[in-house]
Amino acid sequence: MDKKKQLKNIAFGGDWSEKTLADYEKEVFLDKLRKTYQKSMTGELKDKELQEILIYIRKNVEKGNLLAKSFEEKIKIKNSYQRKTELLKVINIIKLWLAIG
Repeated sequence: MDKKKQLKNIAFGGDWSEKTLADYEKEVFLDKLRKTYQKSMTGELKDKELQEILIYIRKNVEKGNLLAKSFEEKIKIKNSYQRKTELLKVINIIKLWLAIG
């Protein structure tokens, strides 16, 4: 949406600012998710970071409890190739639920 339409929506009570904030929050979460994924491959992942991701998933994603549990299980897989593959599956499902490309 271009700025002119956004400004026009303000006068008529448009919700673009709330949508923009929600989109920004999703992008911040997606960035954390990427970093968590990368750290899980190198063994640098801290429990606090993982817990933040799981809490966000549970609170903001439909089927969040199920997906958080799956993410947590997949991150514990010993074989790094299998862990990478399985985590990517869960991450892609989360992105679909959040409607992030």
